[in-house]
Amino acid sequence: VALARCLARQPQVLLLDEPFGALDEVTRADMQQLLLSVIARHNTAALLITHDIDEALLLSDRILLLGHSPARTVGEWRIDLAQPREDRVDELGALRIDILKPLRRASRTSDLEPLRDSLELAHVPGRLHTHSA
Repeated sequence: VALARCLARQPQVLLLDEPFGALDEVTRADMQQLLLSVIARHNTAALLITHDIDEALLLSDRILLLGHSPARTVGEWRIDLAQPREDRVDELGALRIDILKPLRRASRTSDLEPLRDSLELAHVPGRLHTHSA
């Protein structure tokens, strides 16, 4: 209902904070597919906040991993896999592992090192790479 209400205003950007968190698995998958079709049909951008890595991998073109307060970017991935992605198990599994590594490091330490401004993120499909500017 909230998504339909929001779309009635024809927004350029959808802001979504854990929109599917309270749904069962089947309904969540249906709503994720609906979101992808709405974004494509209406040429709308979406900013999705989620704690679910698999959801981020299925829905996102870009993933930012934020650390402790104040939030700092501790990882960034550009996901260059065409939709639908459900059958791309090998690629998604490898990306999931790449995301879990810094996530686990971030959860073990309170003194996170943010990505430095002097580092430029290289665009490599689904991988986190940095090199000096």
